[in-house]
Amino acid sequence: MKFKGKVKKQKKKFTFKPMIERAQKLDKVVLILVFALFGIGLLMIYSITSISIYNGAADDTLFFVKKTVVSGVIGIVGMIFLALIPYNVLKFFAFLATVLCPPILIFTLIFGKGSGASNVRSWIKIGPLSIQPAEFVKLGVILALAWFITYSIKQNKYHLRSFKNIGTIENFQGFLVNGIKYLSNSFLRVLLYLGFCTGLVLIQPDLGSALIIFGIGVIIFMCSGIDFKVIMTLIGMALLIIIPLILSLKDYQMDRFYIWWDPFNHDNGLQNVMGYTAIALGGLFGVGIGNSTQKYGYVIEPHTDMISTILIEELGVVTILLIMVAYLVIVARCFLTAFKCKDLFGSLVCIGVGAMFLLQPVINLGGASGTIPLTGVTLPFISYGGTSLMVLFFTIGVYLNVRIEMLSKLKTEQSNATVTELLKTNIIPFK
Repeated sequence: MKFKGKVKKQKKKFTFKPMIERAQKLDKVVLILVFALFGIGLLMIYSITSISIYNGAADDTLFFVKKTVVSGVIGIVGMIFLALIPYNVLKFFAFLATVLCPPILIFTLIFGKGSGASNVRSWIKIGPLSIQPAEFVKLGVILALAWFITYSIKQNKYHLRSFKNIGTIENFQGFLVNGIKYLSNSFLRVLLYLGFCTGLVLIQPDLGSALIIFGIGVIIFMCSGIDFKVIMTLIGMALLIIIPLILSLKDYQMDRFYIWWDPFNHDNGLQNVMGYTAIALGGLFGVGIGNSTQKYGYVIEPHTDMISTILIEELGVVTILLIMVAYLVIVARCFLTAFKCKDLFGSLVCIGVGAMFLLQPVINLGGASGTIPLTGVTLPFISYGGTSLMVLFFTIGVYLNVRIEMLSKLKTEQSNATVTELLKTNIIPFK
């Protein structure tokens, strides 16, 4: 008996199962550390800014805390989104980042505004919101370089291991010509992209973000398998660029170096000296939360890049050491995922994320302690700063996505290996 009529196709029901399976592979250690750091940040921001109602900086003791919570919630939602999207979508975002980073920075230079200094063009105002594009470019450069290098290798235009067919130094003309051709066909375009983005951030001017972006790029290059000779060439080219930039620094930028060298005898060295005083008063275990004296107008805007000085004063050196350990654990897990990841793009992304969480605390704490000049870099998840906080959460989301993909592929490979072994032992019949 024949059935007449069309067979209706059953519609596939939407299910959250794939997302739940991906969520189960999240790096719980990193998430715990991130939320712990965020909690410490909220506590310190409240402790420092709760007095702002008395000095006229705000009408509410929770003003800065509320703004931080809003930025944090947006960042957490973005982190979850970036962690759970398909891996190929993340690669598409990397392509978009490659295309959009330079024009965004150029737009900032033309239409950007500063906070306080009229010659600073680091912020874009959208209604009541102020966004710092350089913070987004940190993550954008990580994705862009990972995509750029991976794409170049697929096109056989990026030679990682050695100088091939360049010639010898004795034949200088041939060496020079072939060397330029080699550089043009390989990593020079990637290097120029990094240098262009770094330069656009530097002339805003935002020295701290420029250092981090350039540092991230250098670490990604060094971990991508470039030959030692190529690295030395990179260093030489970088020096040719950096020396003129240093010579062209403005007076107020050079003042940072003079203040760092001898803050006690410089007219503008009070901020550094008050920061050192806060650290000295805190000692090992601090004077107690809320009991800082240096936050009462001695350290200027202590809830931003100088928050570590008040943190040490109130909670002690022991607490800041534990915070540094937390950063190192995050960095170590990023690098470990990079080493285990068999996909070059994902590996380079994790290296970039790890580099970011290595460089940013080092530069911040180095500036606050007087080890290096102050550069205005925030302490990740702790300093006040909406754009910075959101981007930090987004960056963690990108790392989580790569880790989920790595674990999924590893599980598939293990399953295939198990089936192969069972077939070899005839436990699973071929028929």
